[in-house]
Amino acid sequence: MAKSIVIAERDNIAAVFEDNKITEFFINRGEILLGDVYLSKVENILPSIEAAFVDVGSDKMGFLHAADVIGKGGLQDKLTPKQKLVVQVVKEPTGHKGPRVTTSLSLPGRFCVLMPQESGISVSKKIMSSKERARLKSIVSLLKPVGLGVIIRTEAEGQTEAEIQEDLEILLEKWNTIVTQAELVDAPNLLYRDQDLLYRVIREACTEDVKEIVVDTPYAMHRVQQLIQNWNLHKEIDISVYKGSEPLLVASGVKKEIEQALQIKVNLPSGGYLFIQTTEALTVIDVNSGKFISSATQDETILKTNKEAVKEIARQLKLRNIGGMIIIDFIDMLSRADKIAILEELELAVESDKAKPQVGQLSDLGLVEMTRHRQGQSLAEIFTKKCTHCNGTGQIIDDFGFASSLSEGEQKVKAAKLKLPTNNGKNKHNNDRHNNNKVFNYQNPNQNNPQRNEYDRRNHSKDEEQRDNNQSSEQLQQIDNETKNRKNQKNNRFNKNRRNQKRDEVKSQENIQEQEENSTLLTQPAVEIEETQIETTDKQTINEKVETSDTETTNQVKEEALESTSEPTQKTRKTRKRATSRKNKEVAEETQKVDSQVDQQQSENVVTDTPAEQEDAKPVKKTKTRKASRTRKKTADKTQDTENAS
Repeated sequence: MAKSIVIAERDNIAAVFEDNKITEFFINRGEILLGDVYLSKVENILPSIEAAFVDVGSDKMGFLHAADVIGKGGLQDKLTPKQKLVVQVVKEPTGHKGPRVTTSLSLPGRFCVLMPQESGISVSKKIMSSKERARLKSIVSLLKPVGLGVIIRTEAEGQTEAEIQEDLEILLEKWNTIVTQAELVDAPNLLYRDQDLLYRVIREACTEDVKEIVVDTPYAMHRVQQLIQNWNLHKEIDISVYKGSEPLLVASGVKKEIEQALQIKVNLPSGGYLFIQTTEALTVIDVNSGKFISSATQDETILKTNKEAVKEIARQLKLRNIGGMIIIDFIDMLSRADKIAILEELELAVESDKAKPQVGQLSDLGLVEMTRHRQGQSLAEIFTKKCTHCNGTGQIIDDFGFASSLSEGEQKVKAAKLKLPTNNGKNKHNNDRHNNNKVFNYQNPNQNNPQRNEYDRRNHSKDEEQRDNNQSSEQLQQIDNETKNRKNQKNNRFNKNRRNQKRDEVKSQENIQEQEENSTLLTQPAVEIEETQIETTDKQTINEKVETSDTETTNQVKEEALESTSEPTQKTRKTRKRATSRKNKEVAEETQKVDSQVDQQQSENVVTDTPAEQEDAKPVKKTKTRKASRTRKKTADKTQDTENAS
């Protein structure tokens, strides 16, 4: 199986590829890293939980269990408050928990691991040859100082005595520097940190299967060559520097794999999929067949899907660096042989994992329990952060909408009628408080805003509630004023409509009177006028005078009618009779004057005629035809008078 390693030293991220698939990430990020050695100070001892909290110079206290303290007796016999203590980080801080520390230090090397607080020599179980185990053990027993313990790693198999001695001397120098630094500095302080990312990746992941190493800088390439030469690794490894335009992690596909490893759903090659969800207590993995239907029988489909899931689960556990309790829900299998085969596959898949997973039995419900040693921060803890709105739960609590008091209910009804907000500003403070929740930055406390004490927060909330109540009272007062204004406007409109109705009634009465007067005028005898220019002019003058008299009388009638609108109906009838009698008298006088003028003009015309004209003007006998013509003229004049009067 060919392996390749990609190291982005500038980003502090490295990845190991197997058959073009990433199997492991190496990430160096954070203030407190796995393997750091601190000079700490004991802050608090809790016999009830058999643990102590020590200050390592961070905002989170280190957790030290009684089993991790070297010595005999109880915890209070071993430790005292304010005591200086050299501890090493065995678990990085996660979430709201601080780092877990131990007093049993271990300094890893290429071929050996130095254990200063222990004595004795142990050999890796992966070295199967008894002769090789005896050889390595005898070499280390001659080289190590008295009182120190050493673990011989798997990589020491086949190495010479000089190489093992060189590696052990480097580890002893590191331990001496830690001891001298602990005497010189004050607690809490960092005494030792493991080598940088490149050194750790070459030490942990560079094996005989590695065929290629890609780095991002020429200096990193020089260091890799030097380490390989010092450790006498095989020289067939191809070491190169990436020179592309895109970042190395993007071009090699590391970024895409990190994004996929942060998702909940993981697709399988045959069409099935996994659901991986991590909680505070444990991690749950659910296996689903999905679209996988290519097998002949249902049992065969289930078995193949579960086998594919086993390989992907082992890979995802290493990629995501999931630790603690893990529960896997396989698809239910009826055959006992299939269940045993799945457990064997799972044991073989996690065998190469350095976190030492332990697999339990398969239950009747198809569940498998397993544990994995938590070493550092998980991938989700490094590259994700909690949502400020839901605090990482993925859900926001909705308003319950409980029934309020009667006064508040009346206010809400009024506001609903006028389409105003119904909460009266009372939930504003709660919404702002939920929306403005911020996650406390434990790594950089100086970046957090100063926290108010409880007394200030209560006073602040009371002030906001009082302000909201004042605003609600102002809104209700505005609502009352608007309703009053609307009532007044409505009353004014009603009164105006009543006045207009009265005026229309008066006008209708006036029109009726005018029609009656016109009818009386038509019944009177009309004046006979001959067919001459004098008749037409006289007629026009008569009509004009009649019209003026009509307008005067109508105006008088209008004034009297407007004055008498408030009086009883008997007075209006009397005024109408007086107006009609007065008008009839005036019309009679005008007709008499017109008749007298017509007679005078006719007499003048008779005197002024010449003899020739008198001869020409022969007397015309009154015949029936002449009478008929006169009657036609009279009817025509009457129709014109009625039209003019109308």
